[in-house]
Amino acid sequence: MDREQIEQLLDKEEGPTLDFKQGQYVFAKGSDDEKSELLKDILGFANCWRQADAYILIGVADVQCGRGIVHGISDHLQDHSLQQFVNNLTNRPVRFGYETCEIEGKKVGVIKIELQQRRPIFLKRDYGKLKKGEVYVRRGSSTDPTKPADPDEIAHMGSEQALRTKEASLVVEFAAPDQEQCLGDQIEWSAEYCKVPSEDQIPKLRERGSEPIRRPDGQTISLPNFSAFSMHDQLNPHYYYELADYVFTKRLVRKIRFVVTNTGDAQTNDVRLEINVPHGSGFVIIRWSEIPDAPKRRKNMLDTVTVKNMDLCHTVSRTGAVHVIKTDRETKVEIDCGNLQPGRKVWTDVFYMAVMQSGEVQIHGSLFAANLPKPQSFTLSINAQIARTEMTVDELTSLSEPDDDEV
Repeated sequence: MDREQIEQLLDKEEGPTLDFKQGQYVFAKGSDDEKSELLKDILGFANCWRQADAYILIGVADVQCGRGIVHGISDHLQDHSLQQFVNNLTNRPVRFGYETCEIEGKKVGVIKIELQQRRPIFLKRDYGKLKKGEVYVRRGSSTDPTKPADPDEIAHMGSEQALRTKEASLVVEFAAPDQEQCLGDQIEWSAEYCKVPSEDQIPKLRERGSEPIRRPDGQTISLPNFSAFSMHDQLNPHYYYELADYVFTKRLVRKIRFVVTNTGDAQTNDVRLEINVPHGSGFVIIRWSEIPDAPKRRKNMLDTVTVKNMDLCHTVSRTGAVHVIKTDRETKVEIDCGNLQPGRKVWTDVFYMAVMQSGEVQIHGSLFAANLPKPQSFTLSINAQIARTEMTVDELTSLSEPDDDEV
């Protein structure tokens, strides 16, 4: 939104297409009751009878019969968080967006609520002070939650939609790795970046001989360890090097999973999720085949190579399968989600990720579908806490042999 548009809005009075808020809505750390105030205003504008887009200017004080006063705000909402918050609660997607604009040298927040293709829009469940199924409508300069739309108003809204087409809308969220549970678009992430000894510092594991045997003449001899001659029980000389790699990975790498939901009212076909991660992005996507197995001090040399060491990422084609493609410049994640009916979810397979340092990490991606007019972008956020530690050679060699478990 440009400066000229805001200037024009400042000269207008509050009404069916405009509202001024001096302070920011309570959202990120707010209670359900507090966040329902923002939800009510968006729903009120969405269901309102109007001929133009509506705007909420945040950081501007209303002046009766005068120009709005720009105070500005420093705390801004994240559009992707707001989108998912609203559209996960409503019966159909609300077409709106949040952006930050500068006017008179101050930052203001702008919520633009477009003319909705389909109404009425209401909550699928009670939330805060708002009730399931109630159709909240802005009348004049306010939305009164105690006076929702009556049946005649709702019927009129429905009749207007008969000539309008259905639309699809997709939402991506984090999912619990071990169960079908949505975690939202922001998660906490704790891991350890353990600096292990370099390869040239790590000793090889050597065979221990049997106890010496004393002969009758007083001399002693050492018998060889006959297990060294068995192909079924060979010492693994690279055990400590493999252990260092395993410990580093196990402490740093975490499982990750997504869920894709069709929140619209039309089926989406051939849905595909793509993420491009340039090198140096602060996190790394890791294939399952790159996760080291728990090392063993002794190995059966006749064991065949496991399927894990074979790169099958391009041979699996099914709904939710994760394909990780690595190049010299980036890592690309591709997930086919198939066809999604309204309300249906697709849970992706688990894959792996490592975050290198503490702070916020953002995952940017796109959704493609045969009947989406253009790719739909999304952003997911990770609040990472990464502890930095260092392990000595003595500490490494004193570790117990790990169980054969997964990272």
